[in-house]
Amino acid sequence: MSASWLGGFQGKRHSKNILEALKGYGPVCRCPADPGIQVPPVTGRRWLNLQEYQSKKLMSDNGVRVQRFFVASTASEALEAAKRLNAKEIVLKAQILAGGRGKGVFNSGLKGGVHLTKDPKVVGQLAKQMIGYNLATKQTSKEGVKVNKVMVAEALDISRETYLAILMDRSCNGPVLVGSPQGGVDIEEVAASNPELIFKEQIDIFEGIKDSQAQRMAENLGFVGPLRNQV
Repeated sequence: MSASWLGGFQGKRHSKNILEALKGYGPVCRCPADPGIQVPPVTGRRWLNLQEYQSKKLMSDNGVRVQRFFVASTASEALEAAKRLNAKEIVLKAQILAGGRGKGVFNSGLKGGVHLTKDPKVVGQLAKQMIGYNLATKQTSKEGVKVNKVMVAEALDISRETYLAILMDRSCNGPVLVGSPQGGVDIEEVAASNPELIFKEQIDIFEGIKDSQAQRMAENLGFVGPLRNQV
């Protein structure tokens, strides 16, 4: 860590003041500009790690239609949630920050982090084998990730799946809107086998997503008529 880096455009005098102010945070590392000054290390933190149920709530709060769902931290809560849904079919999904959950394996012996059933009692039984156990997928370590919550949702018939995401792309130093008309669970396989079906729109961080970009992406995803304008 250097004085010129900390000071930016303010110069070394101001950066020296900053370093002096940081003295009280504990002896973690030394500053090359003044070895007598000890400052804490600068580390990055991620603030946008959202579970699936959190993302669904954000979408619902902003006018995007999602299926009815509840979140449970225990098997009994999952059972009660399944009863409250009163749905023809229920989907139970383990909540971890990793893809490939449907094909994952729990250290409880249960296979699959996503299950469909029409019986609320089965939801409770499955939740017992999910909550508190590690789920290993193709995107986790061999040990997997501990499941603390499950999402109990109304299962809906899927007529067509599309993929849409906003990703941080280092090559353009900013966010990129990524979409595909062949979305769903195995988007990585689509990218590998049919890269021409992956569409990207670079987003200006000052202007945001332009209407023209949204319209173009909607068209690439196969939305027509009124649906195209809604997207």
